[in-house]
This record gives sequence, C-alpha cells and structure tokens, in this order.
Amino acid sequence: MRVSVATLRVFAAVAESGSIRSAGEKLGRTPSSISEQLKLFENEIGAPLFEGGRKNRLTAVGQFVRSQVRDMLIHYDRTLSAVQAFARNATGRVDIASVPSVATTFLPDVIIEFRNRAPAVEITVRDADSRSVADMVQAGTIELGLGSYPADRRAIAFEPLFSEPLGIVCRRDDPLFNSGRAHGWKSVEDRVLLTNAISDRSVATGEPPTRRSPIIVYNVLSLIALVRANVGVTILPRLAVTNAPADIGFVPLNEPDAKRTVGVITRAGESLSPASTSFLELVREHLRASASRFGLDLLGNVATGASPSRRQAAE
Repeated sequence: MRVSVATLRVFAAVAESGSIRSAGEKLGRTPSSISEQLKLFENEIGAPLFEGGRKNRLTAVGQFVRSQVRDMLIHYDRTLSAVQAFARNATGRVDIASVPSVATTFLPDVIIEFRNRAPAVEITVRDADSRSVADMVQAGTIELGLGSYPADRRAIAFEPLFSEPLGIVCRRDDPLFNSGRAHGWKSVEDRVLLTNAISDRSVATGEPPTRRSPIIVYNVLSLIALVRANVGVTILPRLAVTNAPADIGFVPLNEPDAKRTVGVITRAGESLSPASTSFLELVREHLRASASRFGLDLLGNVATGASPSRRQAAE
C-alpha cells in the first residue's frame, strides 16, 4: 500500500477529534470506510496507532505519527496553494503573520505599494502576539513573521528591525499622564496592572511593583477598552497605541530596558521565496522612511541600509 494524502487526512482527523464518527462527519466519509483506512494505515506502519477500539487515545507511535503528519499536511497544503496561485497567473505568494501594532500602522502602506509593484502576487496576512507568530513560522503555517525575539525557539532565525519604548497606557485624565513626564515602576506601585504578552515577558528591568490583576488580556483592543473603563493601567509599546482613541494616553517609562525589539522571524536554514524576499525588502524601505514618525530606533541592516547577511538561528 502506498500511503495517500487522503489516508493522512483521515488519521489526522481521527487523532484530532478522538472519534471515528466525528472524523467521518468532518470528512464526509462513513465510519466503516474511516475504520478500514485506519486499519490499512496501521498495517503499513507496522504498529497500532490508537489504544483500544474507540480511537480516542493515541499510542506512543500514534503521537509521533501525528506530529509528523501535521507538518507534512501543512507543507503539502502550502505547496498546493503556491501551485494553484501560479496556475491563476500569479507569480508567487506571501504568507505573513505580524504583531497587531505593526499590522495596523506601517504594514498597510507596505502592502499597497507591493500590490502596485506585483499585482499578481497573492498575500495573506494574520495578526497575532509574538509567541503565536513564532509558533506559526516554526510549524510552517506561514513563511514570514514580524514580532519580538522568540528566545525559546531554536528552529527559527531572527533579524532585528527596530526597537521602541514601552510605556504606561492610561486614560488622559489620569494624573500620570497629566504630569507631562516619564515615570518609573514606583509611580504605579499602587495601581492595578492589566497584564499582557508584553508585561508577562518582563521586558523591563525588574518586576513592576504593581498589584497583579486577575485579568490577563492578550488582545490590544480589549486592553485599551479596559483602560478606558478605568479598570487599570497596562504596559504596551508606543506603536501599539498609535491609533488608540483620543482619551488614551501613553506615559514613557524611564527604566533603562523598558523597550521591545521587533524583527523578522523565519525558519532557520530556509531561504525565503522570491515574493517574500521582495516584500521584506519593501518593509525595510518603509521602516527607514517612517521610523521618525513612529518614534522607532532602527537596528542592524535596516539602520545602515546594507543588504542583510545570512540570518543566524535564534538560540
């Protein structure tokens, strides 16, 4: 038996749902045909993939096969999408994931100009926090990511683009904002801090001496809504509040390391497609042109305007 993509999809569906019936409904197949295909697959593997007959628990072999099959199907789907794009007279495809602050500020201008230069290239854009961006790049779901340095990933590469200050985000009628100056952690030690992906990473020096809120929010829009409702204050980079409502204020932190670095996240050892390479170069061009407007400090090759060297794997 030669294992087909359809067989792999059957196994993946059963492993994900924990039920032959649910997998059959998802795939439009009868339970008996699902069972037969799984049996043939197990015969080909030479070991059982599920514990017992209910198919709701994987064996050790099944767990390993699931991880391999997931990556294979992602790669297959991406390759098929690229072929289909070419068949529709497209010249390529750009799959990008970005932190929301980048996706909603200068990235739209990059996309507009890129579309003018290469109208046949298909572009997909997803916004997510930096950890999720790194996850998608590592899994092969997307090719190009824009986010913060993922220190716990060894299978990816990181090229820094810019750094920007972190600050206290509060209402404009808050005394912190009306003081007209930068503040340290001590200024908010009696305040409720709404935690998020930025504050959880403890980017700033020392742990902020604030009362930790039971509310943990990873969506910037929700964070700002809670700040507007006077639930508490939060810590965000300046870029994240560029398009915030007029009653939201940004107070710079005068802590020495109160900043974040944003860069390009790719899979280590893999070259970008021509379309993604062109798109990334346009990102660099727009950053050089708009850095002062957004208060960004350019880093590395973006700052010098030099051609990027081979990116090193993140350690």
